[in-house]
Amino acid sequence: MLDASIKALPVIHEIIAEAAAAPGAAAAATVDVRVGPYWTVVRSSVRAGLASTMAHADEHAGAPIRQPGSLHRLPPVALADLLRSTSPPEAAIGLAAVNALLDPVAAGAVDGNARELLCQRAQGRLLAVVGHFPFTELLRSACRELWVFERAGRLRPGDLEESSMDELLPHAEVVAVTGSAVLNHTVEAILSRMRPDAFKVMLGPSTPLASCLLERGFDVLCGTVVEDAEAVVRAVSEGAVTDQIPGVRRVCLWRLQV
Repeated sequence: MLDASIKALPVIHEIIAEAAAAPGAAAAATVDVRVGPYWTVVRSSVRAGLASTMAHADEHAGAPIRQPGSLHRLPPVALADLLRSTSPPEAAIGLAAVNALLDPVAAGAVDGNARELLCQRAQGRLLAVVGHFPFTELLRSACRELWVFERAGRLRPGDLEESSMDELLPHAEVVAVTGSAVLNHTVEAILSRMRPDAFKVMLGPSTPLASCLLERGFDVLCGTVVEDAEAVVRAVSEGAVTDQIPGVRRVCLWRLQV
């Protein structure tokens, strides 16, 4: 097993443990590992999973990925441990492996569109978005007020600094969090700042459709199921961005099925 740079975050450990316990995970083999400029994909003998590469998220001492060229020889349960890494590209491999092991359909995931869901739930309400989504401006026209929190170095005009979440996030009625919060290990801190009665969504292809996140307080997880692994691997390898990745299906896993 790889010696990942471990950060003691219980929710990360829970996600990895749930993936390792998924049906077929223990016997699964790794078929391919691809790290594209925007997306990372791990293809296993049971499923394939995606995660944002986050190659430029933070400076990291040393090589961003250890053992390149030999990762495909490791089983996906070992790759999943890399989600603990403090190197974002390495953690992306771990999250992609987690997503390749989890079986969201068996867990009860249904077809769903995060954009439509958020536009509906945010009507007339104070919406907080942690990280940018392709449809952020559409959300602005749907809600009463929009706060967009972003990390230093990635701020756009009108964004709020991540440090202001301590004061402001507890006031939001609807909170949307990118799945990258799992990658950068901020998900636990974000959850602790949300008001109990807020409607909480995690979304994006990186989102692990893991029941432990629902138990932690999210109302719905909006992620991606890979249906054509070969097409996804090819597109990711050739630099596809989110809307250019074929062979995927958008699904939602609800805490309480509706």
